[in-house]
Amino acid sequence: MEFGMTENGFVPKRLADILDSMTTKIQNITDKNGQKPFMNESADSIFGQMGQIVAEELSICWEAAYAASQQYDPLNAFGEPLRGLVQINGINPSYGAKTEIKMTLTGTNGTFVPEGSIISSADGSQSYTTVGGVTIGSSGTAEVNAVCTEKGPNDPAANTIIQIKTPVFGWRNATNTQTVSVGANPDTDTELHIKQERATSATSYRQVDAIIAGVLNVDGVRYARLYVNNGLSTDAQGITGKTLAPVVVGGTDEDVAQALRLKCGALDKFQGTTSVTYTGDLGDTQVVSFYRPTEIPIYIDINISATEYSTFTDSDIDKIKQAIVDYAEYDQKGEAGFPPGADVVISRLYTPINSVSGFKVNSLEIGTAADSLSTSDITIDWDEVASFSTDNIEITVV
Repeated sequence: MEFGMTENGFVPKRLADILDSMTTKIQNITDKNGQKPFMNESADSIFGQMGQIVAEELSICWEAAYAASQQYDPLNAFGEPLRGLVQINGINPSYGAKTEIKMTLTGTNGTFVPEGSIISSADGSQSYTTVGGVTIGSSGTAEVNAVCTEKGPNDPAANTIIQIKTPVFGWRNATNTQTVSVGANPDTDTELHIKQERATSATSYRQVDAIIAGVLNVDGVRYARLYVNNGLSTDAQGITGKTLAPVVVGGTDEDVAQALRLKCGALDKFQGTTSVTYTGDLGDTQVVSFYRPTEIPIYIDINISATEYSTFTDSDIDKIKQAIVDYAEYDQKGEAGFPPGADVVISRLYTPINSVSGFKVNSLEIGTAADSLSTSDITIDWDEVASFSTDNIEITVV
C-alpha cells in the first residue's frame, strides 16, 4: 500500500502499519555471517516493547502530517486551520464570549475582595470571577462585575450566583443583580462548514440555486426549498401559474422576505401563507410571500419485549424515544431525517429504535392522531413537515 501524498490524497500510516513495517525490517537484519542477531521480536519482549514506543511516536507524526494535508481542504479542515480558511470567504468565525454580570458583595466595612475571586451558583454549574478588586464600604456592601469562567449563552436569574468559592475574611455574602452581557458559544467545525457552504453557494448563477442560496444565508434559516410553476395554469400542488412558492424553516419573516426580494425579479409573483410588503423609494410596492410548513404531529406506538432483563431499564425507554426524535431532525439540504415534504416511511424508524439494545420490537404503528395508528407510511404534502416529540411516543414493554 502506498503511504504519504498520493494522487488520491494523503494516506497516513496507522500505528499497526508502522509496527508491521518495523517488525519486518528488524526480522530482515543480518550480521556479516548472514545470521539473524534478533531471535525474539515479539510484542512482549524488551525489543518488541521498544519498537512499540518508537512506533507510537511515529504515528503521532503521521497524524500531524495528515492534519496538515487537510488544513486547506474546505470540506475536511478543522480547528484553527478551518477558522483561518473560512475568512477567505469573508466569514468571521465566532470564538465565543463569556457572560458578564453585576454582583453585590456584603461584609465588614474595609474588607478587600481581590480580583479573580470566584462566586458560583448553588449547584456549582456556573462559576464567575470578579473582574477587579473591590473594598466593601461603610454600608456593608460593594458592587463589582464578574465574568463567567466558561464561554456560552449563560444568563443566570437574579440571586442565583451566591456561593462564595474564594474565602476572604470579612466577606460574608454575594449575589448577582443583573446581566451586563450574555456570552455566546464559539462556532463549531460543523457550523463553520455550513457557513462556508452557504457563502460559496451564494454566487450561484442558476436562478433557482441562487434564490435558495440567498435564503439559506439568512441568519437562523435551517431549511429552504423553492417550488416553481412555469405553466399558465394551477399545477397539481396548488401553485398558480407563473408563480414561485418558497418553503422556509427558520429566520425572521422580514429577513427571509428581504432575501427573496433581492434575489428575485421585480415582476416575480410569490405564493405562500406568510407575506411581507415592501415599499420602494419610488413608491412602488412588492408583496413577497412564502410558506412556513405546517407541522403534522406524528404519533408512534411501539410494543417491545426485553431480551436483556438485567440491563434494560426505564431509562432505555426514554433513550428509544429520544433516538427517534433525534433521527427525525433534518439537515439544511434535507438529506437526513424527515424534512418538509418528506413522507414518514415506517421502516426507517427501525434505525433509531434499534440503536438502543436489550429488547426486540413486537409491533410498530404510526399515525397523525393518537387514536388512529397503523403500519402504513404517512404522506406529507410539500408544504407540510412531520413533527416528532417524545410526548407523542408510547412504548409498551411486555
